[in-house]
Amino acid sequence: MRRFLRFACVGLALIGVVTAASAQAAGNTKPYSANVRVESAVTPNKFRLTLTNDPKAQQALGSANFTLPANFTAPDGVSAISNVSTSNPAVSFNISVLSNVVQFRAVSSSTALVAGATISADVTVTLPDSSGCTSAAWGVQAKQSNDFSGAPGNFMALNPASDLTPLGSFTFAPIGTTVSGVFVPQVLIGDRTFAIGVNALDTCGHLDQDYSGATAARTTSQVPTRLQNVTFTALNFSGGTGSGSANISQANVEAGDTITVTDDNGSGISGVSTSSGDPAHPNSPFDVVQTICTGAGTVCVWHNNNNSINANSTVPGDTNASLGFGFRSQNSISSTTCDGGSRALLGDVVDINPHNYGSSYQVTIVYSKSVTGNGAASSFRFCLSEDDTQSWTSLPTCSASITTKCIVSQGRVSGGALQFILLLPPGDPWGGVG
Repeated sequence: MRRFLRFACVGLALIGVVTAASAQAAGNTKPYSANVRVESAVTPNKFRLTLTNDPKAQQALGSANFTLPANFTAPDGVSAISNVSTSNPAVSFNISVLSNVVQFRAVSSSTALVAGATISADVTVTLPDSSGCTSAAWGVQAKQSNDFSGAPGNFMALNPASDLTPLGSFTFAPIGTTVSGVFVPQVLIGDRTFAIGVNALDTCGHLDQDYSGATAARTTSQVPTRLQNVTFTALNFSGGTGSGSANISQANVEAGDTITVTDDNGSGISGVSTSSGDPAHPNSPFDVVQTICTGAGTVCVWHNNNNSINANSTVPGDTNASLGFGFRSQNSISSTTCDGGSRALLGDVVDINPHNYGSSYQVTIVYSKSVTGNGAASSFRFCLSEDDTQSWTSLPTCSASITTKCIVSQGRVSGGALQFILLLPPGDPWGGVG
C-alpha cells in the first residue's frame, strides 16, 4: 500500500511537469516582436510602430493593439495614421486609433502577418509637457485572430528583445580635463585615452534603459583634416542603464574638435559632444593638447621630445582661462609653406591653444642652435596658421600700426638659440617657423 501511494505521488508530479511543458511549447508557437521609434529627428511627435511575426512562428498574427504612454494623446479615427508599409504584398491591415490605442486589424485571415512578415505605420500624437511626461513606454498586445477576439490565453508571446521605449535624444558628458580645480575643454594626448560618456534619453527625457544600436561615434571638426589619427572604440550601451561609453586615443595635437553619435535604427537622431557648461555654447569644441595650464599668473611651459623647441606663456587672470601647448611633426601637417612660398625648416610645429582669454597675450618660443644653425636671426620668419595648417602667413613685427598678432622681438639668446616673442589675440592659433 505504501509503495502504491508513493508511485501515485510520482505519477502526479510527472503529469504536472508534462502539462507545464506542453503549455510552454504551445506559447512558443506564437512569438512576435514589436518596436516603436521616433519616425525622424525632425518629427519628434510622430512614431513608427512596427509588428513582426517571428520567422519560426507556427501561427499568423492577425491583430494587435499599441497603447500610447500615459498623457500622450492621438485623435480617434485614421487621421493620425500614415506611411503604412509591409514586407509582404499579401499582407493588408486596417489601422486606426480609438481611445489612445492604435489598432492593427488584418483585413482577413488570409492577409494577416505570416511567419517573418512585417508591417509598419506612423502615428502622430500630442506629447505632454515635461511635468506630465512620466513614462515613454508604449504597451502592446497581439492575437492570432484578425478582430482581436478570443480569451486572454489567445495572446501571442512578445519577444523580450522588443523595444517599446523610443529614443528621444543623446546627451554627452562634457569632454575636457579638470586642472587645478578648473574644468577646461582640453584633453591630453600621449600614453592616455579619454572616455567619452553618452546618455540615450527616451522621448520623456529619461534614461532609455533598453536602448542599444548607436553608431560608433564619428569624429568631426570645424575645418577639414582634423582628428586624422584617432583610435575610437565602438560605442557600447550595456547593463540596461541607457548610458554608453567609448574611449578615444589621439596621436596628434588638434583643436576645435567635436564628436557626433548617431542612432542607427532609422530615426536619424544624433547628438554632438559638449565641452562647456556655458548655455550660450552648449556644443563648443574641445582641443587635444600635450600640456594644459590654468590659474591666473601660472607660467605654462612646454617642450618637444628632444628639448630643441621650448615655449612658455603666462596664463592671464580671466575667469577659467587655460592654455594648451603641443607640437606636431611637419610630416603630419597638410601644408609646410609660408605665404605660398618658402618651406618651413624647423621641424616640429608648435600648437598654441588658449581658452577664455579676454585680451592679447605673449608667447615666447625658443629654438635651439642645433635646429636653427648659425644664420642671422633676421633671416627667419615666424609663420602662423589659423586654419589647422591648411595655409600659413608670416607674422609682421609689432609697430604703431600693428599692435597684435605680431612679433614683439626676434633674436639670438644664450647659447645661440633663436627666440621669438609673439603678441597674439584671444583665439585658437597655431604656430611654426619658416
